[in-house]
Amino acid sequence: MEELKKLIQIIEKRVGVPSQSFSNNSKEKKLYQEIVSGRVTDDKSAEAILYAQSKGVEKGGLKMVKSRLRKKLMNHLFFIDDKKDGLQTPHAIEQNCLAKFYQARILIDSGAYELALPLLKQALAKTLEYDFNFTSTLCLRLMVHSYVNLKERNLFYKTTSQLETLTKKLAADQESEMLFFEANIELSHSIAARKAYLKNIDHVLTKMNSIWVKAKTYETFNHYYKLSMWLHELTGNFDEIVTLTKLSEQILKEHQNVAKRFDHRYNQFIQVYAHLRSKRLEEGLELASNYITSFNPASNNWFAFMENYTLLAIHAKKYAAAHLLLHQVQTNPFIKKINKLAQERWALFEAYLHLVAPQTDQPLKWQNLVHNAPIYSKDKEGFNVAILILQVMYFLEIVDFEALEYRVESLKKYAQHHFKDSFSERSRIFFKLLTILVRANFDPAETQKKGNYLYNKLQKTIPPGDAYAEIEIVPYEHLWELILEKIKSTAVY
Repeated sequence: MEELKKLIQIIEKRVGVPSQSFSNNSKEKKLYQEIVSGRVTDDKSAEAILYAQSKGVEKGGLKMVKSRLRKKLMNHLFFIDDKKDGLQTPHAIEQNCLAKFYQARILIDSGAYELALPLLKQALAKTLEYDFNFTSTLCLRLMVHSYVNLKERNLFYKTTSQLETLTKKLAADQESEMLFFEANIELSHSIAARKAYLKNIDHVLTKMNSIWVKAKTYETFNHYYKLSMWLHELTGNFDEIVTLTKLSEQILKEHQNVAKRFDHRYNQFIQVYAHLRSKRLEEGLELASNYITSFNPASNNWFAFMENYTLLAIHAKKYAAAHLLLHQVQTNPFIKKINKLAQERWALFEAYLHLVAPQTDQPLKWQNLVHNAPIYSKDKEGFNVAILILQVMYFLEIVDFEALEYRVESLKKYAQHHFKDSFSERSRIFFKLLTILVRANFDPAETQKKGNYLYNKLQKTIPPGDAYAEIEIVPYEHLWELILEKIKSTAVY
């Protein structure tokens, strides 16, 4: 049943199954409809619905229904029309070329070489344009076969020469692909396997780069790009990601065969993200402003891009710009369709933004979040630290020092249990600063004096290198400055 559910999910999302595909009142039509509705989830629920009027389930009945439905769904895969922004994707273009190849194969098997050649030439032209070297060689091999049978000597030698050139490019693609696959397996395996493989990664990347420089194909570049990006994310080397994304933009201008299939939007997304993580805030904001039009506001990618864009503005203290970006997100009707975790992140962004830059014409909106904050199962999943700190800031805002002391004590216990790795160093320092705030009895001068060493240490401590670690919504340095301002304004000793 899981296989059927997955097939239906693909078909429904990308093509849909017309009603004429099924016989009226057929059991496979009923099964399809019930899976789409969610009422059928397994064999037991399928039997209960399909055979509700029967005294017993027909022997082998459900198995046959599932088999017939699967066959219809598999046939519909050929009708999937992949389009993005009204244009066919490279994947869809390759599928169309393969369809022509298979048609030509049938014609050749029937001896109709003259009919097959136009199809092969059409497919070859597209595969060459998009650098589909594997499919190109398939077409050329059939063309050679046809010219032999048609006794076309000149065309035979011309095509075999072209095939020889493409075969070398295909060999480069396959060599690069195997290096990438091996890296994928090793880096996704155990920690020990990853560490062992990383010792050899420079040699692997040098080899992959050499293959790309010599072959100049899309596949050789894409494999080198992906592995390089993965390595830099693993090691937290965001400056190198900035360099790689800039280099990629230049390569795309110089090599149209690469640009045709390369994921430009991913490169733009990761480029902006890398500028955020490497603290190149002004440059990152300029790039984000230029790139935002590349993303469809109805897509999840748009909301993900806007997260980085908004954080860039907050980190650069461009709070007015951050409020405008937040407003764009909140008024986007598709925000209701993003997953719950993403919606909670936006609620946190709003709370922090109203904390550091409250708008006089709007009341504070972060109290409910403070009191009803979600708690995630693991520290690196979600924003537990951000929520705990927000709670502290809330009680400081309403000058409830008794509650604040309790929260800081909770933070100490949380730190003891969760902050055992290097990725938590900045959070650990900030939590110590909050402890000093309480011990100094919220005295502004004493708090600043006793916290000065830790504040300087915080400024020198770089954010965690792990690409998947939490990002500070507001840098801790900015929060500490805000805390000092608030206790000075309350002047409670």
